[in-house]
Amino acid sequence: MTPSRRELLAIAGATATMTAVGGWPTVAAQETVDPPTYSQWLALEDDGLEFVFVDWANVGDEAIVELEEADPDEEVPAEYEDDPMVAPASEGLLSAYFFLGVDLAQYRLGRLLDDEDAFESTVEGLLRTTDAFVVSGEMQPEEIDEQLTAEPEIEFLRQLERTDEIGEFDVYTPVEGDDVAVGVGTDAIVVADGEADTPETALETLVGAWEGDVERAIEESESFAWLLEAAGDGEVVVGQYGDRVAATDGALVDMAFEELEDAEGVVSSLTPENEDTASGAFAAIVDGPDEDALGELLGSSADQQSITIVNDQVVAAGTWSEVENRF
Repeated sequence: MTPSRRELLAIAGATATMTAVGGWPTVAAQETVDPPTYSQWLALEDDGLEFVFVDWANVGDEAIVELEEADPDEEVPAEYEDDPMVAPASEGLLSAYFFLGVDLAQYRLGRLLDDEDAFESTVEGLLRTTDAFVVSGEMQPEEIDEQLTAEPEIEFLRQLERTDEIGEFDVYTPVEGDDVAVGVGTDAIVVADGEADTPETALETLVGAWEGDVERAIEESESFAWLLEAAGDGEVVVGQYGDRVAATDGALVDMAFEELEDAEGVVSSLTPENEDTASGAFAAIVDGPDEDALGELLGSSADQQSITIVNDQVVAAGTWSEVENRF
């Protein structure tokens, strides 16, 4: 069962020590930096895009510890739930973790994150879009094949078979049904359910973007590229662009804040600085931004907060101190 938003936030409240970004570029004078690696998977779909990224190599071990110790009944203070620089990224972390652990369990991949004895493959990053889930790292295709193609021992489990290739990825589809396609390579596992397109089409788009055969979102849209440059280099990153901004139908995270509902795009990221301090970065493109309203909203729960607006570009930063005792 997929946890509710309140359940996710309740757990995320206890895990904010690991989910809250270091430095962020100013609006006026940004240095040219390489886009984050996960952006190579992202392509615009019908002029829109939504994603969640988790740098599991850096936050994973502590995330599992915090999840095991978290109290799901603990109330989340309203100031954190109402802050776009905390709630969406915290929710994104938990939703990515549970998606792999719960949804991918039917393919015997649910323990990739926490069972070193079961898998030699190692996970470095988790990327979720509206149509697919990417597990990046050092993969052992043979052991993944063994899990995907095994005979189902119970009704919950599903059996897949290798049916095709896309670029450097072997493609697996269900023996019964056509609702998913799984791509397996040495660098990643891509699971596509293709709610908007067929699973194979969704898989082709992601793999094509990764291998450079499909135009990436950062190449197609200067606005999206700017958003990632300004706030996308965190350890937990969430973003919405185009017609996915403030989406409520099938949204990966809740970013439906009134002050941002007319935004062209929004990216928010969180990262721990150390055991006691966390910082966040935020970027949005808003037509006619309300500086006073955004100043009260963005980083409202932080100990230190700053916001800069130039024309339609909005960037904000926040720092949270003694987070272990407060979140």
